[in-house]
Amino acid sequence: KQWYQRRVPITAGGKLKQLEYLNLALNNVAKVENLEKCENLKKLDLTVNFIAELTSIESLQSNEFLQEMYMTGNPCAKFDNYREYVIATLPQVERLDGIEVTNTERLEAMQSLKSIRESIVWQQKDYFIKQQKTKEGAGGRWYTDIGAEAPETATIEELKPDSELTPEEIKQKNDAFWKSPAENTPETRKAIHKKLEEEKAAVEEQRKGIRTNKVPKRETVLEREGKRLNLNQAKWPFKLDDSTNENSVKLEVSIPKYLSTHSVDVDVQPTYVKIVAENRHFQLVLNDEICPDKSSCQRSQMTGILVLTMPTAKQTIVPEKVNNKPSFRDENSKLVKKKPSKTTGYLEVDPSKKSNLDFSNIVNDSSKSKPIVAKRTVVKEKVVSADFVDDLDVPPLF
Repeated sequence: KQWYQRRVPITAGGKLKQLEYLNLALNNVAKVENLEKCENLKKLDLTVNFIAELTSIESLQSNEFLQEMYMTGNPCAKFDNYREYVIATLPQVERLDGIEVTNTERLEAMQSLKSIRESIVWQQKDYFIKQQKTKEGAGGRWYTDIGAEAPETATIEELKPDSELTPEEIKQKNDAFWKSPAENTPETRKAIHKKLEEEKAAVEEQRKGIRTNKVPKRETVLEREGKRLNLNQAKWPFKLDDSTNENSVKLEVSIPKYLSTHSVDVDVQPTYVKIVAENRHFQLVLNDEICPDKSSCQRSQMTGILVLTMPTAKQTIVPEKVNNKPSFRDENSKLVKKKPSKTTGYLEVDPSKKSNLDFSNIVNDSSKSKPIVAKRTVVKEKVVSADFVDDLDVPPLF
């Protein structure tokens, strides 16, 4: 990963004669070269590179179709008279760094091209000398820092490794690094790349559950000074109902449904309930004393909710509520007609008032034994007179 320490030359330009747009932004280009044979080149983007030798653009004078050029973010873009030198050296360029070139601006730049070029050459030499001193460790600042204050020395907190810093100090250190202005140099890119790698490694460690700052693990405290404490390590949602039924307490704990029931351990005591699953404890202290031997435990197969029903030790006799008001169903049942029974019913008579009369044979049923004969009507045929003539043209009468 030493890509940020090398300067990349522009090669293979002679094989791209039909190339019209070349984008080399965000690279390590240090010099404009080998683009003379790109005959149809119209747009060239060299944004954010390390081009300090501005006179190297003179090699683009043979590219007659070059109309648009971008060099923002390069060291040469901060030279005095940088724009005037480029538009005077390359008269075919119509747009530089996104700004149109006017004829007046070009004429003024071409009139003083000789003096501008001498100034550019001097600034280039000054840049390379200061860059060499910086690499050798002899001090010196970039040409862009002329008149600026010298950088402050690092504090003791900044020199400490991240392992010895608190999370707040690490955050302040990172914010100061990203907010501080920096030059576009190979060293700056190297520092940025190193910082990004450190932040990426820290995020991966947090995802794996590894803490960057070693903090002693918190112990599970279930009892203190002889008193049981409430504890919910897994942060399971739960619901305690002790008001609906005065003689029992109902506890619902939402355990994850993917958790096997065999790995859940439930311990019901007279004053508290403890549930252990995957080395995570849930303990709840009860307000009333309960009967552990009469308690029941059930778990839903759909939702995984664990339901504990625990009768209280002190049972209270609750009178049943009597509802004298007829229900809606009873009122409607009176309106329903009962089906008649198939059996013969007799009218009950007081035996003391019974006489010798037999009312069972008051009706003569002798007619039931006689067969019913259907009456048949005989249709007599109509007598036809002797002088009747059947005319076929006359329709029949019905």
